[in-house]
Amino acid sequence: MTKIFTIGFSGKKPDDFLDILNAAKINCVWDIRLWRTSRFVPFYSGTNLATTLGSRYEYHPEFAPTTGILAGYKDGCITWPDYERMYRELLTTRNPTAGLALDSLDRICLLCTEKSATQCHRRLAAEYMAEQFPCIEIVHL
Repeated sequence: MTKIFTIGFSGKKPDDFLDILNAAKINCVWDIRLWRTSRFVPFYSGTNLATTLGSRYEYHPEFAPTTGILAGYKDGCITWPDYERMYRELLTTRNPTAGLALDSLDRICLLCTEKSATQCHRRLAAEYMAEQFPCIEIVHL
């Protein structure tokens, strides 16, 4: 069975983050954030992660929310259920898994900021992928 993982870096020290990835034997981290910068923890900026992880880092903006959806949720104008609906509709429209082979997804890890996957688009992205490829198991790190 193909496993995909998700991780949020909030509250994780860089060494702990890397230890978690290595312990889970992650092949590649897919950064699915809209903005790949981290003002408070520069280690997690996209360019720094790309340097640290090398070929094990990829940016996948096709899984990022739009500015409008993200800003609306952060500003409190969009509820979490509405965010979920809007983000799922966005993925359906974008069809970001078109052309992906199932074996290319084994042991990838979807990266975002949020500590918990409960109210994070990385969970929704992982669920979308599992809908497209029913033999995917999702593991939240």
